[in-house]
Amino acid sequence: MKRKFALIPAYKPNENLIYFVQSIEARGIEVVVVNDGSGEEYLPLFSQLEKNSRAKVIHFYVNQGKGAALKEGLSYLNKIEDDFTVITLDADGQHSLKDALYLLDKSMESEDSLILGSREQSKDSPLRSRIGNYITKKVFYFSTGVNIEDTQTGMRAFHKSLIPDLLKIKGERYEYEMNMLLDFARKGIRMKEYTIETIYINDNEESHFDTIKDSARIYSQIIKFCGSSILSFIIDFLFYTVCFFLSGSIILSNAIARIISLHFNFLVNKKVVFKNYKKDEKNLAKEYISYLGLAVFIFLMNTLILRGMVEALNINAYLAKIITEAVLFTVSYFVQRHLVFAKKTVRENDYAASLK
Repeated sequence: MKRKFALIPAYKPNENLIYFVQSIEARGIEVVVVNDGSGEEYLPLFSQLEKNSRAKVIHFYVNQGKGAALKEGLSYLNKIEDDFTVITLDADGQHSLKDALYLLDKSMESEDSLILGSREQSKDSPLRSRIGNYITKKVFYFSTGVNIEDTQTGMRAFHKSLIPDLLKIKGERYEYEMNMLLDFARKGIRMKEYTIETIYINDNEESHFDTIKDSARIYSQIIKFCGSSILSFIIDFLFYTVCFFLSGSIILSNAIARIISLHFNFLVNKKVVFKNYKKDEKNLAKEYISYLGLAVFIFLMNTLILRGMVEALNINAYLAKIITEAVLFTVSYFVQRHLVFAKKTVRENDYAASLK
């Protein structure tokens, strides 16, 4: 019979963790808990957990983050030769066992897929959670074109065959879970969502999520793209300003500025933003031609819009340049993300009906 595991990263948990683990084991699921450097004052709790359950407890003596804790648990599980499925659960008791069993069953039916427990947000959900879920959902769609309703869910089930992929994903803290979805979307690994019960205890006060630091990590790709685009725009605008001052020609000034800035943007996006390190000349040439085609299209649109604003609407040439760049920013991002630097495109995203 296929084994089932629950992997629980725990940072400064309360005593309910012991009862939660016991309840999981009573349903035939083996448990691995990773103490993510909770501190000496929590060692008695973890000691009680080991005495009163069969759970494997792994200790970090310094806090390393949720992503690091998950990967440590996955490294332990990866050494087990038997066939099994895994579900990740939060230690704060905000996941129901009925949902965990259901997702494990779904994982056994779809061993090539990542199974996600999707919480439905309502007016009763904590405001911070509603806003966070909405923003990350939109950011993920903006980055991949894949619609995931709950990108922040900690309840995820998968077959052991996916563990090697999971161990290669970057991220040591909360960004790891977002990076997991981004990586699987790029590789074309299927992701299926199933509605689970939405549980928030004490208005989600137990969460150790740092709104500023962890959000910055989660949105890092978008932030890097924006930074790259801003730097490229500054270069573009400076050369445009100098050339327009010297020549008075919108077309010539825009062309020179665009040629210089697009090469800078190409290298930064390839190496830093999307981290596409393919080195063979064939792939590099293909990427460059694709990017050049995009740049020519953007340049033509840029010039048409720019001339229309300056000549037809009598808008200042420098202000028109800023407005035009802002309009074409989103178009450039989507094309680069999905066509130029894409590794693979996810082909299917299944969203199932509620359990109830």
